[in-house]
Amino acid sequence: MEAQGYSLKDNVIYQDNKSAILMEINGRNSYTGNSRHINMKYFWIKDRVNNKELRIDYLPTHIMLVDYYTKTLRK
Repeated sequence: MEAQGYSLKDNVIYQDNKSAILMEINGRNSYTGNSRHINMKYFWIKDRVNNKELRIDYLPTHIMLVDYYTKTLRK
């Protein structure tokens, strides 16, 4: 965003899955028996969190407005 001329004061990613937040922040330390198959190359977000380039905050699903626009309407 900065390369396109926008200044960022705080780069936040909102997540509604607390287990995913733990894996994104702690990396391999959050692995359990069921998640050990996940390859570390998918943890590039953890590198961004460690470098203080972004922050991950919890936001409940019913508050996330983007979900209303990405889900199909039920009849």
